[in-house]
Amino acid sequence: MAEKRTYQKKNKYPSVTQVLNVLRKQGLEHWFKINTVAFCDAKSAKGKEIGSQTHEAIQAHIEAREVKVETEYAEEVMNALKSFMLFKKEHPEITLHKSEMEMTDEVNKYNGTLDVTGEISNVVAIGDWKTGEAKDNPAPKVYDEHKTQLSAYIKAYNRIENKDIGLGFIVVLAKDKIAYTLYVMAPDEVDAEFENVFLPALKISNYQRRHILNKEK
Repeated sequence: MAEKRTYQKKNKYPSVTQVLNVLRKQGLEHWFKINTVAFCDAKSAKGKEIGSQTHEAIQAHIEAREVKVETEYAEEVMNALKSFMLFKKEHPEITLHKSEMEMTDEVNKYNGTLDVTGEISNVVAIGDWKTGEAKDNPAPKVYDEHKTQLSAYIKAYNRIENKDIGLGFIVVLAKDKIAYTLYVMAPDEVDAEFENVFLPALKISNYQRRHILNKEK
């Protein structure tokens, strides 16, 4: 089981992923309808384990530490890591720096963990790693939720570090084959995702949390 995030011990703000849970995901709803609860729970747990192991291995690689893969899903994790190495080989214009930063936006009151800071052709950027299945497609898909999530990380980082970074990138690493998808977010798209999607979702999330707490009193 993953360790509890440090910010979860310090405040009761929602995480970015918790906020985005209020958004409707029709594809996921259909998936739950056509499969049993036990299957969905097992598949979700497996996906989280693979994602966590992949993130830890990438972080170790960026920090020039030894990479260890200790999981029952070694094949999937190794596919994701090989996909990551392919991404690095094919995109030398992207350099990677600091990784895995826990953040709290005290103004908007939410938490998040930024995956990586770096540069794209010498322009400072913030990135996010995802793992997914390509299936019959050449590479895995980038979902709209990924873009909203990254926008929240960029805005929190800028507020905490007093920066004005507008460029972001998402890399979805396949775990069922060696492939990846790179998506670069321009500053105007980052602003739009944050203002039009994340902040309204944050308001809804906070309302729901207050409603639940009031019922428990």
